[in-house]
Amino acid sequence: MQQRQWLGIMCVIAAAALWSLGGVGIKSAHADAFAIAGVRSFFALFVLAAALLWQQASHQGNLLQTTLARRYVWWGAASYALTMIAFTWANKLTTAANAILLQYTAPIFVAVLARPLLGEPIHRRDRWSIGGCFFGMAWFFLDRLSPSGMFGNLLAIVSGIGFAGIAICLRADARTQPPTGGTPPSSLVLIALGNALTALCCAPAIVASLPLPVTTLWLLAGLGILQIGVAYVLFAIGVSRVSALESTLLAMLEPILNPIWVALATGERPSAMALIGGAIVVGVIVWRQLGKTANT
Repeated sequence: MQQRQWLGIMCVIAAAALWSLGGVGIKSAHADAFAIAGVRSFFALFVLAAALLWQQASHQGNLLQTTLARRYVWWGAASYALTMIAFTWANKLTTAANAILLQYTAPIFVAVLARPLLGEPIHRRDRWSIGGCFFGMAWFFLDRLSPSGMFGNLLAIVSGIGFAGIAICLRADARTQPPTGGTPPSSLVLIALGNALTALCCAPAIVASLPLPVTTLWLLAGLGILQIGVAYVLFAIGVSRVSALESTLLAMLEPILNPIWVALATGERPSAMALIGGAIVVGVIVWRQLGKTANT
């Protein structure tokens, strides 16, 4: 294995491990869900801004100004903010396992939305995957859920739709750029802008929650800097060095590790129905990605 590929694998694994801390961090923070989302994104901006400055230094012209002029970047940032807020809120209402596994249905929503929005065809494997994922999702709702737990599951699905919106907007934005490859990818700008929008939308909740407990403030600072900021930078480095299949499969460590950290820290355990549904969802996503890679 080449050193470049090995570095990429380690970066994606590290990113997935950091992402997986989101559930236990949100569960442990003593604050309103909107305040948690906003403060976490605020601290993430410090890392993302530094990464943007480094990226700007390696390109000619005003990268930030050029990218911010592209409308799909703004739509993608709005989708990102929706994802962050819905996922955080979901974690406060349902189990961490339900929240992360239902969010990971995002690739199926990409397949559903790509046809009407991007004109991309839906292949046979996509159709089977869509059906399989919805079948897996149904298991999460077979538990005896309280109204808040049911709403939490629905919010987790909304976060998956928002995550799919990010992918759709990145694809749409790439199509508007010259095919020469001279324009840098917009993903880092989109993520930074998305965190800024999240912090802005949640500002009223942050103000209402003041003063935050010191331990919660330190926890959210760590989540923002490491679990979002550093993780996205590591993932960006990693995906440029490994195949799409490798990055997808390695990133699946997140929904596996997330409930484990929560169980160890808080004792919260997923139900049997959630485990069955989660296994179906993860299996379908992996099967779909393997098929896509085999056909390319």
